Amino acid sequence: MEDHQATLEGLSGGLGREEGFEIVGLSENSDDGLRAAMHLRPDVIVLDLHLPGSLGPKQMVDEFVRVPGARVVVFSAESRLAFIQAVLSQGVSAYLLKSERLKTVADTVRRVMRGEKGIVSQELTFDHKKLTPSEQEVLHMLGRGMKYQEIADERMTSAATARKQCEVLQLKLNLENREQLIAWAVQNGYGSRELGN
Repeated sequence: MEDHQATLEGLSGGLGREEGFEIVGLSENSDDGLRAAMHLRPDVIVLDLHLPGSLGPKQMVDEFVRVPGARVVVFSAESRLAFIQAVLSQGVSAYLLKSERLKTVADTVRRVMRGEKGIVSQELTFDHKKLTPSEQEVLHMLGRGMKYQEIADERMTSAATARKQCEVLQLKLNLENREQLIAWAVQNGYGSRELGN
């Protein structure tokens, strides 16, 4: 599912020439795409998260991952870590950037068919699996401008514990201070909890 005609034709044409691949359907909007997917029951759905239609990104992922027997590979220009983490947590098998070469997309579809999950573009430099849910929560709070004591109050812990968690995050992310950590959180989309509609 892709809304740019040239990208759609290039991707479907290229994948259709790959050995063992058969393109069973194409769509330029989320509503038609979902109806087609429910009818055709493909093994893998390659999905652009910003298709025109009545579904926002979060709702679209929710609907497409429910297609019986289908695995979802998201194909998007969005590179913010918080956004990617949220999408992966909804049950998609892979998240690829639109800058990926056709060979990488084809290889990813094959890996997904073998049952692999949590695949992300190598261009996304930080391994999302290294961040725990607790650390992601702290990043969301930092991204919203909360101080150590405010984080501690909301998480029912001490300011010293909140400070320690931030220090651990600085080490994990190779950052030097709290200001850099806040900037990283904002740049990577942790200022907002939602995928948006």
